[in-house]
Amino acid sequence: MKHIAILVPSFPIASETFVITEINALVSTGHKVTVLAFNTHRFTSNLAASVEVFSIAKPKLSDFLKPHAISTRLFKALCTAAKFKSISTRSLIGYGAALANLIKELKVDHLHCHFMHGPLAYGIVGARLAGVTVSSIGHGHDVYVNGADIKQKLDECDFVVAVCKDMKSQFERLTNTQTKLLHCGVNLNIFSHKVKALNSEIKLIFIGRLVEKKGLQFLFPAIKRLQRHAYISLDIVGDGPMFEVLETLSYELGINRQVRFIGRKSPQWIADNCRKYTALVAPFCVASNGDRDTGPLVLKEAMACGIPVLSTKLMGVTEIVTDKVGMLCEPGDEDALFEMLKAFCQLSPYVRYVMGINANKLVSRYFNAQLQAKKLSSWVQTL
Repeated sequence: MKHIAILVPSFPIASETFVITEINALVSTGHKVTVLAFNTHRFTSNLAASVEVFSIAKPKLSDFLKPHAISTRLFKALCTAAKFKSISTRSLIGYGAALANLIKELKVDHLHCHFMHGPLAYGIVGARLAGVTVSSIGHGHDVYVNGADIKQKLDECDFVVAVCKDMKSQFERLTNTQTKLLHCGVNLNIFSHKVKALNSEIKLIFIGRLVEKKGLQFLFPAIKRLQRHAYISLDIVGDGPMFEVLETLSYELGINRQVRFIGRKSPQWIADNCRKYTALVAPFCVASNGDRDTGPLVLKEAMACGIPVLSTKLMGVTEIVTDKVGMLCEPGDEDALFEMLKAFCQLSPYVRYVMGINANKLVSRYFNAQLQAKKLSSWVQTL
């Protein structure tokens, strides 16, 4: 099995648990996996014990005295670096050489890059210098907001991965590079707690960063309007730049007694507590800068815990949520959110319970991290 290096801008990041889930799943398939990051933070205990994490140091003169730096690979790397306009060729070659040295010293066979912004360009140049294959996976902000040189990056990869069908179609319009579809998978060893009782109370949970694309600014007015029809409570798990705005809005609308901001929680807390809620609500929308969620892992994690999901018809959400496991409405539409919530409240506890059971089965069948890792492994192995 090939030694795979996972390249990320920073590691670990609390909101990017999908990276650790993928790494652990790849290890379980038999791969040696190493993490390479431009910035490293305190490590998490959720990472497989066999995985090492290395920081990519600033380039130095000795990086260019290695055998690969004076071979024909240097010319190829220079030609590749010159194709990128958003980062200087000097910077690309410098950090690319530092990255190539790590790849060679660690005896890495393949470089897999999460996110398609700046670090991917360094990864491509480093892979060219080291003489190894390279792939990348897009997620959201890196494709739709910070997507400089996206075509050039796609062209230079051995294969690229999209997390939803819309993204895959976009990649296929931009490049002839082989494009794969791979939804982020769920660690079913963690997210396996099931709902054990019916409950007539409507208690919703939101999990995510408090930013514009999550759509809470549309959800709060819908909850206010719902007061005339049903009483629901909402726990908000997460933090972010919109916290004060949203907290103020909850008071202005008079729903502050229904809405609790309980801060960021660990994946284990989410796995242990999701089953206590009636449903996950995720009112995703397209932010004013074009940012959006593409194939949100949080939906699948909640479904794995046996609760329905209430979300919007945005990007990969429609590939995850069917009418048997939850409800969807148009994104960025307060009226549509209100009607969806009202319809959900009118369902019997038994129907909501069955939705949760169906949700768990769907995730187990289609979004199991172990199965997703086997697909990625097969693509790497056949290069």
